[in-house]
Amino acid sequence: MRVRILSLICLSATLAVPQGFAAESPDPAVLGQIESLLDACTKASPQSAADYKQKREELVRGVSDKDLAGVRKADQYKDAYKEISDRFHKASKDEAAEACTIFLGTSATPAKDTQKDAHK
Repeated sequence: MRVRILSLICLSATLAVPQGFAAESPDPAVLGQIESLLDACTKASPQSAADYKQKREELVRGVSDKDLAGVRKADQYKDAYKEISDRFHKASKDEAAEACTIFLGTSATPAKDTQKDAHK
């Protein structure tokens, strides 16, 4: 059950900002969730650390360091970051690793589940 929740978080994060913030100041809560997810996945799947680093760079490309620093200081950012971090902390290592592979799009598990549910 936790994997499904973490998978939904990963999917939501992926869909929330597919092209990055395009030089706009990002929403603090969205950035907090996604950066927390990226940090948690880097720890859960260190072999994919370069992929998560690339995702982070794509996410904030074009946003100034000053703007990012301001967003990261916001309470909304901190709260969102902590919420995702807490969810990953409660999950098993296997659950977290699976959710992270789903986030990177390297697992067929969600597609199988979706197809199964669609036939009901």
